[in-house]
Amino acid sequence: MKNLLFVAIVCLLLSCSKEDLGTVNAYLGKEIKLKEGRTALYKNTGFDAAAIVKLKVADVSDGTCPSDVFCITYGKVEVTLTIGLGNEKGETIIMCLGDCAGGSRFEDEARVVVGAMPYKIRLQHVTPLPTLKDKSSQTKEVQLVLERL
Repeated sequence: MKNLLFVAIVCLLLSCSKEDLGTVNAYLGKEIKLKEGRTALYKNTGFDAAAIVKLKVADVSDGTCPSDVFCITYGKVEVTLTIGLGNEKGETIIMCLGDCAGGSRFEDEARVVVGAMPYKIRLQHVTPLPTLKDKSSQTKEVQLVLERL
């Protein structure tokens, strides 16, 4: 009986994918959608490239106008990202869409250096929009692109 339980546990562990662990594989220059709390691993190639760049959506603070309400301003959504090499903690970046720092942004861009290599992050969109009818907290999904400069 103990052997059967052990085999069942091992099978369950082996069936877990990287998606289940909150990590997805991504490609430089390609659009990716990451849910809040998830991490993307970018495997670089070339002699001067860092082995693996890790980009995580650490937090999403959504203060945009609910989709079922008429608002005078759009509001803003701030996305906190961490980016670094492999197992390193990395750098924290806060990006913003909407009414940010006195201006409207439909896309935000940040430049960072990871492992002596320059990269550009483009924040394109955050979904779903909040609603007044559905007050449950929905997990936000962030659409972004990481490129090497």
